[in-house]
Amino acid sequence: MKLKKLLCGILLLASHAGIAQTTDPMIVNWWFNTTGNMYHSILTDVEAVYYNTSNVYVKTSGVPNYYVDGASVNNAIDLNATWVLPRVPTVATTPTGVMGGQQGLMLDGSVFFHPGDARSYMNAGVWNQLAYYFEGVDMDASNGHSTPTNMYHHHFDNLKLHGWDSTQHSPIVGYAWDGYPVYGPYGYKNADGTGGIKRMVSSFTTKSYTTRSSGPAVSGTYPIGCYIEDWQYSAGAGDLDVHNGRMCKTPEYPGGTYAYFTTVDASLKPYYPYFVGPTFYGVIIGSNVGPSGGHETVPSGTTTYTPPPASAIDIAKIEANVALFPIPVTDKLTVQLTDNRTYTVTVYNVTGTVLQNLSIASTTKIDMSQLAHGVYFIAVADTTNGTGFIKRIVKQ
Repeated sequence: MKLKKLLCGILLLASHAGIAQTTDPMIVNWWFNTTGNMYHSILTDVEAVYYNTSNVYVKTSGVPNYYVDGASVNNAIDLNATWVLPRVPTVATTPTGVMGGQQGLMLDGSVFFHPGDARSYMNAGVWNQLAYYFEGVDMDASNGHSTPTNMYHHHFDNLKLHGWDSTQHSPIVGYAWDGYPVYGPYGYKNADGTGGIKRMVSSFTTKSYTTRSSGPAVSGTYPIGCYIEDWQYSAGAGDLDVHNGRMCKTPEYPGGTYAYFTTVDASLKPYYPYFVGPTFYGVIIGSNVGPSGGHETVPSGTTTYTPPPASAIDIAKIEANVALFPIPVTDKLTVQLTDNRTYTVTVYNVTGTVLQNLSIASTTKIDMSQLAHGVYFIAVADTTNGTGFIKRIVKQ
C-alpha cells in the first residue's frame, strides 16, 4: 500500500513537472533516441519532436533500433526526415486515399505504407497486388522491409510495437497522416470503453468468384484475397468502418477519439486493410505523401519536447538488497536478490495499471518482451514489512 501511494505521487508529479512537459500522446509516446544509439552511423528511432498548438513535427532517420541489413533485398538508408501531424484532426468531408507509399508514421520513426506493393497483374493497372501476399518473403522479423529507394516501412502489422495480451487494450503504434492514432489489434469491446477487451475485427470481406475479369483465375498461386480488388467493405461485418477505424474511448483518449486499428484474423495473421482503409477518416497533410514527403520545415516558435532519460532513476530506494538489470530492457528484466527475503515485484505502466505481479525469493527474470516500447515502473516490496523501492525503467 505504501508503494502504491508513492507510485501515485510519482505519477502525479510526473504529470506536472520533471518527467514530462506535456501529456499529449502525439508528443510523448515516440521511441526517442536518448542514448545516441546508431546503426551504421545512422541515429535510430526518433531524434526530436517539436510542437505548437497546431502541429507536431517528428524528426527521424526512419531506421528503428531493431533494424538490420540483409533481412530484405534492399537495405535502409537515413531518410533525414521531418514529418508533420495535425494535433487537432479534421474529419474529411470527402474522404481521400493514398494509392501506394506512406500512409502514416510509426512510433519507432519508420513509416507505414499503403497495403499494395505498387504492382498489378500483367502491369495492366488492375488487380493491384497486396504486399502481404506478393512481398511477404522479403519482410524481416517485424514485417518490415525497404523500397528500392531504401525507405524502410511496414505494409502490415509491425510486430515490434505491440504485444498479444488479449486482456489489455493495445498501445498506439503510430499516427496516420490525418492525425488520428493507429492502435494495435485489441480495443474495448464497446466504443464507450465498457465490455472488456476484444480483437478489433475488420469489416472487409473477400469476394467469392473463380474468375477475375481481365485477371488471373483463382488458384493456389493467386488465391482470393491477394489483390486489393478481391476485397469489399461489408458494413457491420466487423467492429470497424470503411476506413478501418471507429469513434471510441481509449486509454490515451478517455474522452473519445477516432482511432484506426491494426487488423489481424483469429489466428493473429495480418488481415486487410491492415492499418488504414482505402480512404482516411480525416483530412491528411499532403506534404507527407509521395517520394518528396518527409521534408517539412519546422516553423519558428515551436517547443522542443525533452523526453525522460533512458537510464533508470532511483525514486525511493529503501532496500539495498535488490538489483534490476539490464536497463533499458528489451526482453527480460533480471531481479537479482542478495539476501534470503521474499519480495513482491509489481510492474506498472505510466497510468498506474498493474501489468504483472509476482512473489519471488530468489533471483528471477521477468519477461517484458511483449510490452510496448515506453516507460514503466517496477515496485519491489519486502513481504515482511512492506518496505521497498520503485524504479522507472525504459522498455526498448
